[in-house]
Amino acid sequence: MIIGEGGGPVNVQQVSDVVFAKEYWTGDSRDGRMVNGDGYHYYQITKDGKILDAYEYYERDDGTYVVSPLPEMKNVHWIQDLGFDDLEVLDMIPETEFARIKESIARHA
Repeated sequence: MIIGEGGGPVNVQQVSDVVFAKEYWTGDSRDGRMVNGDGYHYYQITKDGKILDAYEYYERDDGTYVVSPLPEMKNVHWIQDLGFDDLEVLDMIPETEFARIKESIARHA
């Protein structure tokens, strides 16, 4: 049995419908600590487009970076709400990369 975030069992079908992805951005971080940086929005997203969890990662040329949660993106639908045709514009990534970004918030809080 697979245990979900809330401690209850998760249907294996649900797990296989979840993917991890990122999209590239340039500009300022949402918290204002990073200006003219390069970054990504990281998503835990269902294959049909519902965003389950999201983070912003920005890095400057000097290697400094900021990771911020994007709570306003939770439960937003990539296709229905944001108007994309599919998930093709996203770069699919391994779960370990998403977890690394998520865990780095605690190190930089």
